[in-house]
Amino acid sequence: MAAFVFFLIATSGVNTLLLPASPVGITTPFSISKDAEAIFYNPANFEAQDNYQIWCSYNRFYLSMQSVSLALTKKIKTFNMGIAFLNFDYGDIEWHPNYPSEDSLTYYSGNDFTIILGGSVPITTQGKIGVNLKYVSENILIYSDYALAFDVSFTYVGTKAGISFGATNIGSKITINNEDVNLPARISIGTFYDLKKFIPSFDIHYLVNTAAFEGGLGIDIPVHKIANLNGAVLYREAPYPGFGLEIRPGKLIIKYAGALYPQNLGLINTIGIGFEF
Repeated sequence: MAAFVFFLIATSGVNTLLLPASPVGITTPFSISKDAEAIFYNPANFEAQDNYQIWCSYNRFYLSMQSVSLALTKKIKTFNMGIAFLNFDYGDIEWHPNYPSEDSLTYYSGNDFTIILGGSVPITTQGKIGVNLKYVSENILIYSDYALAFDVSFTYVGTKAGISFGATNIGSKITINNEDVNLPARISIGTFYDLKKFIPSFDIHYLVNTAAFEGGLGIDIPVHKIANLNGAVLYREAPYPGFGLEIRPGKLIIKYAGALYPQNLGLINTIGIGFEF
């Protein structure tokens, strides 16, 4: 329980924006995220199609904590345009009165909600720039507030390798219990290299508010023309493993991923599906 309370405190201030919004978030999402799913991690990697594309994901964390993400995208000439929503539900949170007291144990709820307007555009034959505009709100117990933020990133992809760099969650402060708190701003760089039999990838992030580093090493292994396995060794305060499966039958995308973070709280599970129409 002590670890859960610490996790809850650490995620307040919309730090849930740093948790996985979909399966690729459990590997190295800044360098290898793609399609509509990338709008949550690296807008320069975000690639829309001529048809509408939908991405949705359900993510299960600890106890009753969970989140749902949804993205709708479309290409308009050379512009990749999209809108996305992310709702993180803290579930039932125990409130213990100060003892001695006749007050009984009670529960309260909380959630973080984000709306993203995103887009990317080619700036060279192999390079793209992407920008997200965000509205983020937090409602926990007796306090609620909102903030505005943006993400910006640049991606260059060659015949076998790619590199990305950018910044996320840059914006105004959010007020929590009469205290102004910065959004979890992060500066990132990521890269991958296609070795045909497998694709290694690497992300590193600098957390502006805490002056801390986190990141991971990932690998994507094609096992069939429509199926990939992926895994990662990630670091956030301590190293932990992540793994997943991706299947692409036609225009349908199905993904599952899991991770042990924090290790003493059990397994994160996330599943997602995307399709064109």
